[in-house]
Amino acid sequence: MKRILSFCIAFLFVFSFFLLPRSSRADTFDPNSIYEPYYILVNAENPTVSYKGLEKDADKQVYPASTTKILTCIIALESANLDDMVNVSAKAVDFGRGNSLMGLEEGDSYSMRDMLYGMMLPSGNDAAIAIAEHIAGSTTAFADMMNAKAQELGMTHSHFVTVHGKQNDNHYTTVRDMALLTAYALKNETFREIVSTKTYTAQSGSREINLLNSNRLLVDTPPTETLTDPASCLYEYAIGVKTGDTTAAGKCLIAAAERDGVTLIAVLFGGTLGDEEYDPFASDQRRDKYNVYRFRDAINLFEYAFNDMTCTLTVSDLVSYGMPVEFDVTISNAADNDSQGGILKVRADLSMDATVSMMQPTLDAVKSNMAAVANPTFTNIYAPIGDGSVIGSVTYTFDGHVLLSANLLATRSVKEGTAQIEIAQQTADNEGIDLIGDANSVALPDDPESDGGCGVPQNLHWVLIVLPIIFVLLIICVTMFIVYLNAEAKRRKREAARRKAAKRARESGYYRER
Repeated sequence: MKRILSFCIAFLFVFSFFLLPRSSRADTFDPNSIYEPYYILVNAENPTVSYKGLEKDADKQVYPASTTKILTCIIALESANLDDMVNVSAKAVDFGRGNSLMGLEEGDSYSMRDMLYGMMLPSGNDAAIAIAEHIAGSTTAFADMMNAKAQELGMTHSHFVTVHGKQNDNHYTTVRDMALLTAYALKNETFREIVSTKTYTAQSGSREINLLNSNRLLVDTPPTETLTDPASCLYEYAIGVKTGDTTAAGKCLIAAAERDGVTLIAVLFGGTLGDEEYDPFASDQRRDKYNVYRFRDAINLFEYAFNDMTCTLTVSDLVSYGMPVEFDVTISNAADNDSQGGILKVRADLSMDATVSMMQPTLDAVKSNMAAVANPTFTNIYAPIGDGSVIGSVTYTFDGHVLLSANLLATRSVKEGTAQIEIAQQTADNEGIDLIGDANSVALPDDPESDGGCGVPQNLHWVLIVLPIIFVLLIICVTMFIVYLNAEAKRRKREAARRKAAKRARESGYYRER
């Protein structure tokens, strides 16, 4: 019994942990759970300062591997035209096995746009060299441009030698510097579009190269004969950016995620294969387990920060911040003795205890102009209106995101006045409302002499409608009767002919028995 009781208590404890809201578990995050030895998490708005101290050896010089291509890409975007045609030299394709390549051949010519996708999605070293040679004439000259840009951005602990990130002892950076670079690059919409693209087809004449993004936060790794069931690391808020992988640099990842207008950047460098280093004959299936660490760690960092930034408020809280829930609307055909002069106050059908979750930066922005988030729409503004009737709806939005929505209810009844229909119709026309056939429209006068606005007295309407119908029906009946008489005459004529023929046959003895 003690064992059973202990098991039940332990189970309830673990189960209750998972029942807690994510935001409540944010403080339980363990920085030591990050596998990579060098990392930093930043808000793109302040890329040099880690979010709540989530960093480790962020200023230690390390090798960036292919994440270098972020710098190559942003310089290319700022220096060249996307429609420029880039020729491929022999040097650009001089790579052996084990290199990540776009798949270019000497003499190829692709647009700068295609080359950038080929460099950033599959991490093509060949595309990186072709881009550098096109812009600067040589990779050495382009590296000078890279270092100048790094200095301009304030990357004080970085030095670049290669355009693609292949190992060079003098080619180094820090995770803080790379966070700063990535935040800058993400301000370029074309850069954002490239690094968030999952697949792309580069084309030169009849030749096509299909490209797949190597970022497993965006695209699942396709199965192979040896890696039959690769782990999925997809993350719904991921927007890029770049992977890197060399023996000296280890498993590297610079990832970005965006939620409710907040962009986070995680830089994780130096991941290794763990005990894979001591077991070179391990299967690809086992090797993949270590390869996904950087992606899982990035997701954990993002989830921690996003949940930590998220706060839950009641409608009552939002109202205290100035969110409007009552609105005034003019009822144009209200009775002359209406106590409020035709002004009707309507109220959003919201429970004060209802909740809405938003990130703290969003809340701060909303609070600065709370009245602007309300967008009321009125669909019934003509009496008679009953107390509690639905008058329209209101949607509370910010930056294109819907926070809340509700019906608008009348807070009192409004009786119909005796104003002329032309006045109501004029008001309706001005507001784009059609009164004809509208259940909420102003009733037409009952005066039998009124022409209803059509130029014909109402007591003659039936004449104009019914008489044509009777006339048409009469024509149809007459026509059918004439057709019937003709058919009957023909029938009788045929019957008489038949009788004469039968009589002649009897007289000739045709029907006598033989």
